[in-house]
Amino acid sequence: MKEKEQGTDLLLPFELQNIPKQYLPYYEARRQNFFASIQGFSHLWQMFMMLDAIWMREFDDLKPVNDPNRLFPTMVYVSAHAKMRLAMELAFSACLGEARSILRDAIESIVHAHVMLTDPKLQKVWLSKDDGKAEEKAFTEAFLKNKADRLFKGLKELHEKFGELSETGSHTTMMSMVGRLSLETNSTGMSFNLNYTGAEPAMLEQMIFTMLLTCFVMEDTFYTDFEGRLKLDIALVKMRKEFAELKERLRKELIIKHKIQPPPVIR
Repeated sequence: MKEKEQGTDLLLPFELQNIPKQYLPYYEARRQNFFASIQGFSHLWQMFMMLDAIWMREFDDLKPVNDPNRLFPTMVYVSAHAKMRLAMELAFSACLGEARSILRDAIESIVHAHVMLTDPKLQKVWLSKDDGKAEEKAFTEAFLKNKADRLFKGLKELHEKFGELSETGSHTTMMSMVGRLSLETNSTGMSFNLNYTGAEPAMLEQMIFTMLLTCFVMEDTFYTDFEGRLKLDIALVKMRKEFAELKERLRKELIIKHKIQPPPVIR
């Protein structure tokens, strides 16, 4: 089948006219995966849309931000949400390595915002990073050194996911490429191929759900930081309860569907 014919059902005439032939198969495959994931994993898409709606309502509830010590951290939280959206769009498009990398960045934004709310003096340190060597050193001390004990203090689960996503997404490791590499053997020898997009449906479904659980922990950190205001929104409280119920129902369904065994008991 010709490339131009492949795109007739998925791509707009504008896209067909402006996307070069060498890029078209990748572009079309990514879009096809996105549509197929929404259709095939509609329960996960519903989960993502519910969580996104919760974020948006929380942002609306905090307007206007009258406390200057909360204004900038709130914007960093908004930045984290933007990255979360893109990460999940890539995950539904079966671009898992890139999705993990951006989700890791989103976690970093979450913990930076959280720690600046905990200690408002760190906002100046964050904003002054590029002002000189002394300011850069202060930033390194506050945000880069001893992350587990400083930056991720009280956020153990996010710290674990940050490390996991670093090795499976952000950093150039075998773990970040596993599942995308394939070995091809022919009469002239062997060659490695790397798939830009795509994954086995069972693995993709589990990975998307796992990433959504991480997104929930991120949202829960944000909610906790602003709970005094957000808990007054009865509709928001109901939305979060409904999301929690859906999350646990899907967890049980996926455990049964994929016959996932519990981790071994450490004695």
